[in-house]
Amino acid sequence: MRSRVEPRPAVLALLLLTAAAATGEQARSPPTPAEIDAAVALGRADPALGVETKSKRLHWIGADTPKAPPQPTETQGWLLNLFEFLGQTASLVLWVLGFIAAGILGVWVYRVARARSPRVRPVGLVDRTQIGALDIRPASLPDDVGAAAGELLDAGQTREALSLLYRGALSRAVQRHGIAIGASATEGEVLRAVAGRLDAAGVDYVRTLVQLWQRAVYAGAPTTAEAVRPLCAHFVRALG
Repeated sequence: MRSRVEPRPAVLALLLLTAAAATGEQARSPPTPAEIDAAVALGRADPALGVETKSKRLHWIGADTPKAPPQPTETQGWLLNLFEFLGQTASLVLWVLGFIAAGILGVWVYRVARARSPRVRPVGLVDRTQIGALDIRPASLPDDVGAAAGELLDAGQTREALSLLYRGALSRAVQRHGIAIGASATEGEVLRAVAGRLDAAGVDYVRTLVQLWQRAVYAGAPTTAEAVRPLCAHFVRALG
């Protein structure tokens, strides 16, 4: 708590007016500094006019002092910078996500349209006559490849039956299903070519046939009639 002396300006003004009225004609001109000082001294000497009063009031020490805003901590500052960066790059991120979504949608539409479009046989496949050293012309094959291979199998010609089945499978894949198989394609390339065009049963049939063919031709492993006979029976169902 502190006290403060408050002067009374109204008293000083009254003194000035009284001094001006007393001088008569001289009041019309502005008082000089000496006259003002004399009037003030006269008023202070008068006990009725030169009274000073003291008043007291409660006041918080330092209440009028402005407080500095609290400084953010290191973690808070990092978060503020992060949010500011995200706010500045939000539009760019939205554009990038939009382009990615458009690309995914375009790929999906292309695949759906390709899956529903009729399969067109590539130009030149109908004129293909052989793959490697194997003749795949339809005229060089019997009408019922599976039955003809079964007859060779019954006659003890297991390898000839397997060769006929493999030639027939290549001919059906190229000529009937329009699958692009190169003239010098390996067995692995044949499997990759039919994997995307035949159904699951056809792909499994060709895979089993290729495995038997590789063991018989390249490894020289003996092929049993029991392993080849199911391929003869399922040729038409698997490849048409």
